[in-house]
Amino acid sequence: MFMLSTADELVSYLKDFTGSNNDNEIKQCIFQAELAMRNIELPALRSNPYDAAYIGTVGDNSMLEIPADMNKPILFFQQGTGQTEAESYSSTGPWLVYDRVGDRDIITMSLVSQFYLNPVNVPAVIRGKFSEVGQKYQFTPWVASGTLINMYYYRAWNLLFTPTTTVISTTGTVGSITGSSSPWSAQITGMVSNDGLAIGDVFTATNGVGSLGTGGVYTVTGLSGSTGITFTATGGTIPLAGTVTNITIASTVQSNQVLQSWPEGYVYGALHEYYIKRHSDQDAAVYKSKFDAAWATVENQNSLGKWSGGSTRLSSIWQPRRFRNYSVK
Repeated sequence: MFMLSTADELVSYLKDFTGSNNDNEIKQCIFQAELAMRNIELPALRSNPYDAAYIGTVGDNSMLEIPADMNKPILFFQQGTGQTEAESYSSTGPWLVYDRVGDRDIITMSLVSQFYLNPVNVPAVIRGKFSEVGQKYQFTPWVASGTLINMYYYRAWNLLFTPTTTVISTTGTVGSITGSSSPWSAQITGMVSNDGLAIGDVFTATNGVGSLGTGGVYTVTGLSGSTGITFTATGGTIPLAGTVTNITIASTVQSNQVLQSWPEGYVYGALHEYYIKRHSDQDAAVYKSKFDAAWATVENQNSLGKWSGGSTRLSSIWQPRRFRNYSVK
């Protein structure tokens, strides 16, 4: 169990510690602390590059859309020569690893890359490069349209009191309604997926032939396989059997990876902002020092390569400075 598992527990702790009785004031201080922590690089924020959600498909001009939740790239790579998820990846390679370089360098390199033979079926690791160009990533050696790229990066994270309105499934069918009065229990089947929903989440849906009811609060009570949920409807009118669309989370974030794995950042950061607000410079300096020391511990692990996923250089120390991996046509 986490020391402070939810935002409400954090607010309660800070109120008790400071003697404040103003929830809104504490939440404002937490928000200010979160702004100072937006670029933290914690192991819990790393993507799983083997998960389908973090495998991107290259489009035209050897370019890949930058994921919306990316905070900082660590490493991109190809597993082999498979071009679709249905194909098996090559056991003989090549396995391409792309190091991050500057945007000017990647444009220059990409202009000449197409005039060189790219390695094919070589049982070795080829170190390429990538960088940001506009809202996309570009790669060298040149990557064909449709190529799958495994993306390993630090994700952005939700603020604790941020309302979320994420569409989980565009389809669903309400049925199995029980209860003679509020709260009613019911089931939704036929969803595209229930991934992203958890027990306790509050959600909404657009009425079709069926509905969740009107004027109530609808809470997930269980997951049924990968395409269904059970829920309760509290207040309002009874749910109506039939199809619904756009099943959407409509709750407030109460926890995130930073609070779970680095609660000291939240505590010290919020106390620093609280005492600044109270014009107590001496107390503010104490908690700023604690916050900086906690951050420095994280940065030290990243600098040692323990948490950063490897080298943080802008170019690979293994890559020859000249294009000696290629043969001229």
